[in-house]
Amino acid sequence: MAKQIVVISLGGTISMTEAATGGIVPTLSGEELVRRFGLSDPSIEVSALSLRQLASAQLTPNDLAAVAAKTHELAASGAAGIVVTQGTDTIEETAFALDLIGTKEIPVVVTGAMRHPNAPGSDGAANFRDAATVAVAAPSGLGATVVMDGEIHAARYLIKGITSTVRAFFSSPIGQVGWVQEGGVFLSTRELEPRLPQIPVPAGPAPDVAVLKAALGDDGRLVPHLPELGYAGLIVEGMGGGHVHPSMADRLEELATRLPIVISTRVLGSHVLRDTYGFVGSEIDLKRRGIMLGGWLTSGKLQLMLSFLLAAGANQQQIREALEPFGGF
Repeated sequence: MAKQIVVISLGGTISMTEAATGGIVPTLSGEELVRRFGLSDPSIEVSALSLRQLASAQLTPNDLAAVAAKTHELAASGAAGIVVTQGTDTIEETAFALDLIGTKEIPVVVTGAMRHPNAPGSDGAANFRDAATVAVAAPSGLGATVVMDGEIHAARYLIKGITSTVRAFFSSPIGQVGWVQEGGVFLSTRELEPRLPQIPVPAGPAPDVAVLKAALGDDGRLVPHLPELGYAGLIVEGMGGGHVHPSMADRLEELATRLPIVISTRVLGSHVLRDTYGFVGSEIDLKRRGIMLGGWLTSGKLQLMLSFLLAAGANQQQIREALEPFGGF
């Protein structure tokens, strides 16, 4: 019997065609992607579901929660695997959201394209077919994965490092977990650490979590206004090992008594330090002030995790416990 794979289409470059007004925009539905790219493997039966038709920068955490809810529904209805197609701008966030709150019962594979379907050297068809192959072969212990350019990346490690070439992705702090070759799936591991926190799909809109990037001399004057703007949490993308200007540190300390704050680093593929620097605004100083450390998770992933944790009613201690597997606390 053929294995049932469901393609959830959200839009993105893989679905884009040229617009009369210039540039490319998402126009192809999930059904059109299946017809265009197809699969030659008779053991795989593919159906499609178009949930969104957006550029990935237009997606919201609530959109991702809707996709996660759909993965649970499809797993319960007997699907053998799920492929999510979307844009690569936020493919890291979508995959990580599905890792956190999507189904753990069947493989969930996210893919896209760096070049639209009509562009010379378009990579969409190959990525689509590779993703379908992984969706029927990956073990559930890998969690959600991203398949691009023949490489299999675990969602919790994936980072986009280049904006436009087909070899745009890498994984940190470990490398890719496998690859697709000659129609088969080859894995370097079948189980991943760290174990992810158990977070339910939000029943309603997820709380808004702000992301602020600390810059040279930034005194954090925006920080006190976040609660009145409706934000329930804050991610600060710090400099170096997770550092901010002393004036920002003072303002963060005051705000940390009102809502959870987590610091990340702007250094791509790196992590927040824990116990090295002791100057005002350093990681040690920020810990003393009640700010949590985000480990090696990127700002985008931390934003989603904090939003979903807050939606689940998590307190400060539970947020810290969720950060620990990723090197934070």
